[in-house]
Amino acid sequence: MTLTKKEYFVKDLVIDDEYGIIDSKATIQEAAKKMKELGVPDLVVVEGEAQKVLGVIADIDIVQNIVAEGKDSKSEKILSTMYNITPVSLNTPVVEAFTRMRDLNVNVVPVVENGKLIGVSTIQDCWSYIPDQNVDEIGLIPVRNTRVAEFWFASVCVILAFTLGIILPLTGVYGFFSGSSDDLWSLLGSILTGGGKVTYYLFEARSLSIIAPFLEIGRLHPIWIVIAIFSIFLLIFGIICLFSIIYVSFSDTRNLQTGRIVRTIIPGLFVFFMVFEWILFGIAFATAIPKPIITIDSIGLTLSILSMILVLLAINRDYIFREKETVESMKKEVAS
Repeated sequence: MTLTKKEYFVKDLVIDDEYGIIDSKATIQEAAKKMKELGVPDLVVVEGEAQKVLGVIADIDIVQNIVAEGKDSKSEKILSTMYNITPVSLNTPVVEAFTRMRDLNVNVVPVVENGKLIGVSTIQDCWSYIPDQNVDEIGLIPVRNTRVAEFWFASVCVILAFTLGIILPLTGVYGFFSGSSDDLWSLLGSILTGGGKVTYYLFEARSLSIIAPFLEIGRLHPIWIVIAIFSIFLLIFGIICLFSIIYVSFSDTRNLQTGRIVRTIIPGLFVFFMVFEWILFGIAFATAIPKPIITIDSIGLTLSILSMILVLLAINRDYIFREKETVESMKKEVAS
């Protein structure tokens, strides 16, 4: 069961009346001069004596469409550079105004009343006035603001996942597998012995007296080159995953849409590369001749699994929290 929350309109916003207008017949240079005089980044473009609103020209439009392309600002007209956006009225829903700006990837929309321009509204003005469309009843933990809770939950999860899955094996706190130094010497094609226990970390095998990068082992056993390459991928996608989950969860708090690639695919690839890293180690030891005696680092395996679980929890954060607000309280809010 869902109930719509209160809907806000443009009239609920603070309409910015500190704006400038410019005629559609003006040149780009004239528009730039007026922006400088008024100290504003946007001008509303109007047509004729009736000052019919046609759209908006922004300083970024001038930079990208005129300056960057080497066009003459003295001869180019505003109509060739401005963006066409249908003005909103005071009774236009904030969601609709926000959607118009978001779809055009612009910051300003003109506001008209009885056909007369009265100001402008920015996409930033609309952010905090866009309510959740429905009560979020999916989740385990009741909270007052699900999106804020999901942001902090996802951020903490992915930071912990990156630390446990990447930072610790990278700095040698724990490894993936361990074995004797004799087995490592055989992989390196050396007859030397000694060195004690060897641990296989993210990019190298190491003991108290031996440091053997996987690329060095890969000169005799190519599978270790593959392991080194996948370790690089794991590191790269770990960093990208960290920022993508924080970015997506923050965008959700601002009601900004994000694509499937940053929401699920990139974090999913981090989990994939972590799983495949363990598989590659297993293949490398299984195909080595002579076959080494290797044991799994139990701490490393546990923390790797925990890291993957944390990423999966961050991806599926929508199922963790639900609205604390009851249906009864929503009815009271709607009635008021």
